[in-house]
Amino acid sequence: NGTQELEDILGEKKFNNPKPVSLIRRMLELTTDKNSVVLDFMAGSGTTGHAVLEANKEDGGNRQFILCTNNENNIATEVCHPRITKVIDGYKDAAGKMITGIKSNLKYFRTAFVGAEPSDKNKEALTKQATEMLCMREDTFEPVKETSEVKIFRNSKQHTGIVFDENAIPALKKDIAKTGGAWSVYIF
Repeated sequence: NGTQELEDILGEKKFNNPKPVSLIRRMLELTTDKNSVVLDFMAGSGTTGHAVLEANKEDGGNRQFILCTNNENNIATEVCHPRITKVIDGYKDAAGKMITGIKSNLKYFRTAFVGAEPSDKNKEALTKQATEMLCMREDTFEPVKETSEVKIFRNSKQHTGIVFDENAIPALKKDIAKTGGAWSVYIF
């Protein structure tokens, strides 16, 4: 079933023996609630993300998923990401039938290694690269302000401020006072 499902979405065979969505859906039914975050460190073809989207559609849930891969044989760029994008946007299956998309948001991050040597240069690089992880943690992806000293993101409920230079703290405090509402602030 998994192979045919994936071929219907991508229009060709690009991955051998993907898991069927129904199997992962059953696992989600047994182990998650409507607000769970599902992590798949061996994402492969993206079946887990697909199953989470379908579960949310079926029961009105707000589950989130994080899919990780090393992109071996371009699996992330040629299979996983295109699959999830098509499930969200909709697609024509192999029979030409239009499959309606499942409304959702998708963020795609590429990572790289930061040196393990505890030097100031490596610490600074890690700090700068942590921005996206903090946005995921806080669920605030809409940029409000970005400078080399501070970055501010928001969603409909809160703001996240990330400070890279302590000299920017007074300016951030003014932004917080002016904007009000809920804030999470990270200072490096």
